[in-house]
Amino acid sequence: MKKDKKKKAKKHNHQPVVTAKKHWIVYIVPTLFVCAGIVLVNNDTTFFKAAGLAVMLFGFYQILKKANEKWHLTDHYLVIEKGILSKKYEEVSVHDIYKTHTNNTRLSKYFSNLGNINTRRRADDCSGFSHSNIADPELFSKALELRVQSLPSHNLNQVYELKEKGAISEKEYNLIRLGHITQQHLSKF
Repeated sequence: MKKDKKKKAKKHNHQPVVTAKKHWIVYIVPTLFVCAGIVLVNNDTTFFKAAGLAVMLFGFYQILKKANEKWHLTDHYLVIEKGILSKKYEEVSVHDIYKTHTNNTRLSKYFSNLGNINTRRRADDCSGFSHSNIADPELFSKALELRVQSLPSHNLNQVYELKEKGAISEKEYNLIRLGHITQQHLSKF
């Protein structure tokens, strides 16, 4: 199985339809690190001051890291944004995604708008992506699913699921896919 080749994608010019961000609950533990660091920095001992500074910086780093992990959905792309100082964007065409769903975390029973988003791709080199501890994951997942279902390639997604279940062979899937691609190109003329 090929490894996922992550490309550095330039930030697109399209406005996001919806953005998935981390839920506020994920900031509690890093904030506790910052508070513990402040307490240690105010100590008279040099060792505790240094340790407090390190703990405080670690907490700030975790807060910034989580705040900069976002998924943006545009009309044609799922854009995965990561990084603190140097932003990295990975664009995944909505055409490549054939399924998306949400699942709950352990904390979901206490916070109704907390969950994870998982996507599946038709690409052979990557099974999909997941984004954990998201605020309002259902909203994002439904918006992505609507984009996927509105594409002409949605029928191909259903055929891909048959291949995944073993109902059709790889060869049959490739023949159907080739016919679909040919039909799409011929319909442009």
